[in-house]
Amino acid sequence: MEKEPLGKSSHRKMRISRISIVDQVCASIKRDIVDGIWKVGDKLPSESEFADAFGVNRLSVRMALQKLSTLGIIETRVGEGSFIRNFSLKPMLSEISIFYEGKDNYQDVQQLRSLLEYDCMRLSILSGTDAEKEELHKALMHYNSLALDYNLDVDNEDLLERLVDADFNFHYKVVKMSHNRLYKDVYFMVQQLIRRHITQLVRARAHRRAEAGLPPLGENDTHNKIYNCIISSDTAALRQITDELLGITPVEGMDVFGGQSFNE
Repeated sequence: MEKEPLGKSSHRKMRISRISIVDQVCASIKRDIVDGIWKVGDKLPSESEFADAFGVNRLSVRMALQKLSTLGIIETRVGEGSFIRNFSLKPMLSEISIFYEGKDNYQDVQQLRSLLEYDCMRLSILSGTDAEKEELHKALMHYNSLALDYNLDVDNEDLLERLVDADFNFHYKVVKMSHNRLYKDVYFMVQQLIRRHITQLVRARAHRRAEAGLPPLGENDTHNKIYNCIISSDTAALRQITDELLGITPVEGMDVFGGQSFNE
């Protein structure tokens, strides 16, 4: 059987891509960082030293370092040189978060919070330290104080804004207690969406209770239930409490009054 001549194959031809010198230098430096040759805070070699080591010109090295700086991997200080940073997705995610903003994303944010916050609560039970639990308790006390003030004056937008800050701070501490860096960065990225979701939910529930003549929730607030679950390592109750917190499962006296649901 004759061999098919090279280039006559029926398979789709593939382009051969050339990797630029800048990308090769950048990839090599990143590999060395990942391999622990340089650690957070370490000063990198100078452009000249890198140029000699790689056998390239200084311009290619400079462009590679600029790329690493843009990615948040290194920090270049004028007159000092380039240093390894504690890498985080936060800067990049913050820049693109605006593309996720919009008027019709209430349910999307609700579903994201349900998935992310539930797992962070679960992980916080396993990974949270005593010091972190103490910090969470302080955040809860601050939240409870502001929740009481706002529920007694539901038309006060300044109080609502302060309560939303305290609410977000409580949940962000739970996220950090998970010790999952990616969860923390994603939560940071969508914080404006989460704050907006919290604002809508808190305002609506507070006004419903006020119109129904009901007192503030106090110890029955779901934030207290979440804290108690974390402290007592009660993972079984977390799913239900998370859904109640986010309004996924309607709660009597907040979303349901006399059988009538006002859920979003």
